[in-house]
Amino acid sequence: MRRWITGVLTGCLCVSLCSCGAAQAAESIPSDSQPPAIQQPTSDVEPQSLVSYPVYEDIHPYTGLPKGEDYPEGRRGVAVMINNVRQSWPQSGLNSADLVYEVVAESGITRLMAVYRDYAAMPTVGPVRSARDQHIQLMLPLQTLFAHIGSSTTAQEYLDRYHYTDTRAIDGKYKSFYWVDEERLERLGQEHCVYTNGEYFSQAVEEYGLQSQTQQEPPPVFDFVRWDQPARTLTGGDAQTVEVRFSSYVQTELRYDEESGRYLKWEYGQPQLDAADGGAQYGADNVFILFVRIEKYPDGVLSKVHFDQRQGAGLYLNGGRYQRVRWIKEDPASPLRIVDNEGRETDVKVNPGTSYIAVVGTDQIENCWLDGQSLADAFGENA
Repeated sequence: MRRWITGVLTGCLCVSLCSCGAAQAAESIPSDSQPPAIQQPTSDVEPQSLVSYPVYEDIHPYTGLPKGEDYPEGRRGVAVMINNVRQSWPQSGLNSADLVYEVVAESGITRLMAVYRDYAAMPTVGPVRSARDQHIQLMLPLQTLFAHIGSSTTAQEYLDRYHYTDTRAIDGKYKSFYWVDEERLERLGQEHCVYTNGEYFSQAVEEYGLQSQTQQEPPPVFDFVRWDQPARTLTGGDAQTVEVRFSSYVQTELRYDEESGRYLKWEYGQPQLDAADGGAQYGADNVFILFVRIEKYPDGVLSKVHFDQRQGAGLYLNGGRYQRVRWIKEDPASPLRIVDNEGRETDVKVNPGTSYIAVVGTDQIENCWLDGQSLADAFGENA
């Protein structure tokens, strides 16, 4: 059953959404903790000029596939924050996402950010959760709208500084774009029961006057192989299974499925299913495992992801094969570039399709495995 919530959330719902027990700590950094200095941008985020590779008018910027007749020209997509603690499973909407990012949020748990080029066509998506600055730094160059319920102090700093608050971002603590699944509310609790879809979100965009229109297309996320050209065979070797340890709480496995050509995802020792896709297992055509230094903010709970290190090691998997890569990100609004591993900073050609991007702490490399080989051994001193 669904119950539509209008206006400001009730106090009970706000409190519950912002407190999830030991595994899901408080949503904001204590007042005596200092968030990092964030450079004030001089204008709205428009990173198109930072893309160094060709931009084709006929390709979908998030997948590299043909745009199709229903492509939403002149309209922003949306990035939605999704709960990923075990109690929140099964989630909804993952298989319909063009991009899914997974990053540690706090206390070892990860949070997902699902990105949809056409927000009006979103299926049921959720359960929706709160924002973290690491996800916002991945969202900014995509030029999407942003849907979340609550945020950490630093996440709100980013939304304010980059002109997103109340213009491109919608916070469910104050504005409704969702419904509550009453059965899940009773069985699982408040933080696992909030959902949206294309119809609900479109109504909210109109009601709250979000800046949904854009004068130019968002830049391609990757340097895609053109959809009408043969797919590229990755150069590193076979890659049937990759095991990723985000923390002692979250351990992920992606296995290549020959029939679908996708990497199917397991987590918490179980297949990760999509309730909005008939219970099908979540999978993606492209998989990126990117290693970044991660530590705690001064509160000792929330995770600080050091994209400010500007580059790091990674793997790209597609078609049952892999390639060593490096990532580059110059600042919070800059594109996350995937470049070759030879130091030339040449963007890697990525095959068209949906993508799953895992951002993993460098301290976890020795706990990540590719077809039984430790990535610490594979990467050596170049990680």
